[in-house]
Amino acid sequence: MKTSFKWAAFAAVSVLAGCRGWETEERPVHLIKNMDTQEKGKAYRRDSTGLFADGRMMRPPVEGTVAQGQLGDDLLWEEGIDDAAQPSKAFPADVKSKWDENVARGQNRYGIYCTPCHGPTLDGKGTVAGLALDGGPRLTVAPPSLHLERIAKDMVVGKMYSAIRNGVNDGNMPSYASQIPVADRWAILAYVKSEQMKKDPSVQQEPGGVAVVEVKTASAEAGAALYKSKGCNACHSIDGAKIVGPTFKGLWGRSEDTSAGAVTVDDAYFKESVLQPMAKIVTGYPPAMPPQQVTDLELQSLALYVQTLK
Repeated sequence: MKTSFKWAAFAAVSVLAGCRGWETEERPVHLIKNMDTQEKGKAYRRDSTGLFADGRMMRPPVEGTVAQGQLGDDLLWEEGIDDAAQPSKAFPADVKSKWDENVARGQNRYGIYCTPCHGPTLDGKGTVAGLALDGGPRLTVAPPSLHLERIAKDMVVGKMYSAIRNGVNDGNMPSYASQIPVADRWAILAYVKSEQMKKDPSVQQEPGGVAVVEVKTASAEAGAALYKSKGCNACHSIDGAKIVGPTFKGLWGRSEDTSAGAVTVDDAYFKESVLQPMAKIVTGYPPAMPPQQVTDLELQSLALYVQTLK
């Protein structure tokens, strides 16, 4: 009986000693030394060894060094830029040499990151692109169908890559650089291009893009070419369809309600809307247009072209 009492008392004292209830920096007692109690530094912990002067265990990279595989000196691979510092018309060789493998991987990644906005069939009708509970749009600028001619046929792959890496439309589509590794960005583009070619056999794997227009004399013909080369067709239709911005059809001379009151579309307003688009935002359209970099001749040519669109 006495022996049982002694063991019971010992057990009670041991339990109480193990539940001290106060904070301490002392290590807990481990009868068996194992990986949990080995001497090692841990990330985000203070340096208790006195080894580092700043008292931090996690060390910054040595100045002037680059982690293996993170040099980023291949601009085509990392940024989608060619030797002329322009968006590349071509896929990296490694992507093309393993095309089917990249398409399969890209389909999986597209389903995770792109489907919510661009839809499972690339038609721009994803869940996020729908209407909010109040009946208004969830996004300032609706995501486009990736089967549109301006994207499938006219947009070079480097520009599509830039959209993933850097975002577009003033953050309406944010950068996915932190979520999607470089290899997966190219894989997604391989899948998108594969689907575009399936839907329209005339779509090329590597579109040549829209030719750069050099304007020496202002003309409506030059303006028509600039309409594509400057990307105006991404937001302004010429057939009356409403997309991101007002249609150019019948625009000249029309009265528009804007954030600064009613205005008549003339040379002065057209110039202002291109160079300072936030000055007067047309009612019913989002403030999504950034200031454009154009020359006086280019601006005059665009104005002459818009005037022809009756």
